[in-house]
Amino acid sequence: MSDNRVELDFWYGDKVEDVTEIDIIFYPNAGEYRGNMWKGNKIIGDFITKNSVALEKAFPQLKFDWD
Repeated sequence: MSDNRVELDFWYGDKVEDVTEIDIIFYPNAGEYRGNMWKGNKIIGDFITKNSVALEKAFPQLKFDWD
């Protein structure tokens, strides 16, 4: 996987614009961020990336607070 790429896997045919929330887990041994994409109270897919900035750019409708 490229360091600037975000792999998105939508399970039900949804699109990035449909995502209302994501959860993020960092795996330090692999250097990867992984998580689920949510639409309301339903998980609609998952993602993986090595780059937190690319993750923010992939979901411009969301506010990120890394603290």
